[in-house]
Amino acid sequence: MPRLKGNTKEIILEKSLKLFAVHGYEAVSIRQIANEAGIGNSALYKNYESKQAIFDALVNELKQRYLKQCSSVNSNIRGVEAVKENCLKMFEYQTQNEWIVNFRQLLLIEKFKNPKMAELYKEFFVDIPLNTQKEIFIELQNQGLMTGGDPYVFAMELYAPFYLFHFVEHDYSELIEKYRTHAEYFLMLIS
Repeated sequence: MPRLKGNTKEIILEKSLKLFAVHGYEAVSIRQIANEAGIGNSALYKNYESKQAIFDALVNELKQRYLKQCSSVNSNIRGVEAVKENCLKMFEYQTQNEWIVNFRQLLLIEKFKNPKMAELYKEFFVDIPLNTQKEIFIELQNQGLMTGGDPYVFAMELYAPFYLFHFVEHDYSELIEKYRTHAEYFLMLIS
């Protein structure tokens, strides 16, 4: 088996995530992961004690990456116009980043069989985005840049169309312009 270059732990995570995204967590074996990573089973076990340990490491890695992206994008919010750019950057991240796309696909496959997977899906793709957006709207209201109203409901109204296209193939370049218009209209109504 050809040896892949790079950090063995990260290679294992990357290859596992790709396999899980296609076949589902339960259907993938340690042997398949080791083969994809270009290592033997014993080398895999030196890095991770079990398939569950690999999955747990994946969740931790993805959560760190996701929250880092949210923090990076949200740190630049200095008014209503910046919210629009924030939305577009996060949509791009959620639909174009290979790790996040594969993770969402894995959770979609597994969430109907496993309540823990369903909870992870909700946390990553519903709770974190809505709560992050809600906090931004609270801050904009405190600055007097937005009308009163329920910031969480505002977050739901803004995020819903973005969330819808997580599930279907689409022409990203065409859709992003429609989302830009959606965000502009929405933000014009609430400011």
